Formats: sequence, structure tokens, C-alpha cells
Amino acid sequence: MAKKKTKKLGLFGLIFLLAALVGLVLAVVGLCIDFFESSVTIVGEGGAKGKGLFDDYKGEELLMKGDLTIALVQAFAIISVILTALGCLITICGSLGIVRVSGLAKILGVALIVAVAVLVVVFAAAYAGQVPSIDAGELGGAEFAPAAGAYLVMVGGIVTGASMLLARLK
Repeated sequence: MAKKKTKKLGLFGLIFLLAALVGLVLAVVGLCIDFFESSVTIVGEGGAKGKGLFDDYKGEELLMKGDLTIALVQAFAIISVILTALGCLITICGSLGIVRVSGLAKILGVALIVAVAVLVVVFAAAYAGQVPSIDAGELGGAEFAPAAGAYLVMVGGIVTGASMLLARLK
């Protein structure tokens, strides 16, 4: 009987495995915290109010100049987190030798994960850009912009994609 070779994880495999997990955690946390931020300044005194991805945006959408809705941002954020989870799972299973992924499939998977993660921030910025900003100079102003949640979803997808690309998926 021939003995099966046992494949050890190694230091770099462990680092990329943990990086994939960190990327997934960042993406999930990004969905749970404020995705957009409204900031208002009146005569030097400022205040900011965050809104989650699944909050009510009817008031903002009444003021918008464009036709991009929050549903597109929500869809890309959810798709990004799902792809990040799949990339994390493939990285873990590949590092442990359970599944083998290499070549074109790996590169296309990474490209898809990273592209959708970047599109989350692009669509969030485009959505926030439709709300008119108010600039009254020294008297005050108002602004609506993407917050930390959008950026965390993007960073999580990029980290998981990079770890999937660099890991040796046996």
C-alpha cells in the first residue's frame, strides 16, 4: 500500500488563511455599521448622523437629482459579502488541501471578488453624489457621503481576494 502524503499548512498558508478570515469579518462588519453619513454644519458647529445600509432612504431619494436607487447599492453590497465568504471558504479549503483551485479559475474568482468589492464603493459614492450638497460658506452646509461601512466591505473583499490569489491552493 502506498502512503498518502500529508500536506502541511506552513507559515505562509496560515497567514493567508487568517487574512481571508479577516477580510470576511471586515466585510460583514461593513454591512452592520453606518454605510452613509449626513453631516451638517451651522455657524461652526457641526454634527453627523450615520445611516445603515438597510435604513429608510425615502427622504434622501426625494431630494436626489439622479435615478440611482439604494436597491442597487444594497444588491452589490450583499453580492460582495457573499463572494467574499465564498473566497474565504475556497482559501481555507484550498489551504487545507480539501479542494484544489488553480490557474484561470483562481484568477477569474479573484477578479470577480475584487471588482464587485470596488463597485460597492463606486455605487455608494454615486448614490451619495445624487443628494445635493449645501454650501453656505461661513454660515454652514450639509453633505451626504459614504461612511466606513462601504469602505470596510470593499477592503474586506480586496483582502480576501488577495489572500486567495497569493495562497497556495493545493
